[in-house]
Amino acid sequence: MSSLALFFPKGKLQTSGISGYISLMHWFVAGSLSTLLFCSVFAASCSRTNKNSNVESHNSSNTSADNSNAAKTNVEELGLLVTIPYEAEDIVWKEDAAHKKITAVLRFSPEDANKITAEATTHRAPQNVTLSTSSWFPAELIAQSEMTGDDLLHGTSYAADAFYQEPYSNGRLVRVEGTDYFVLELTSDLK
Repeated sequence: MSSLALFFPKGKLQTSGISGYISLMHWFVAGSLSTLLFCSVFAASCSRTNKNSNVESHNSSNTSADNSNAAKTNVEELGLLVTIPYEAEDIVWKEDAAHKKITAVLRFSPEDANKITAEATTHRAPQNVTLSTSSWFPAELIAQSEMTGDDLLHGTSYAADAFYQEPYSNGRLVRVEGTDYFVLELTSDLK
């Protein structure tokens, strides 16, 4: 019998010492992972809460300003302000109430687009024009303007008489070259 056997009975050193160490390590790893997970969730939830509360306070303080600057797609709402002689397949528009101006981008079927230009030609001779695009214009028109290199759209301007509705009684209708898109710009003389 060795001298170690007197102090450590057979098997107890290996069994209880190692299993205790392993058990302790399992608790340490589980506790560390739980703590890490808790901290991650807590940090993520705190940052989301701050972002949302900032957005909400920003949105609530600027609701009327954001709504007036936002492009709209509601054809019925636009129909209350201007006459739309044919059904538009695509529409986006903005109203600048301070300057009494409406700008709308409308896409009509090829047949309706040709009818609109034919009717408008009876009021005034068409003219070649260029237009600046806005960030809220349809992606197809923005891409077309970027291809020209000067960020402009080329088109033909027509009389917008068919679209007039009080108080909007001045303006033009521009058919964008090579498309069935029209840019309608109407203003009011009323102050």
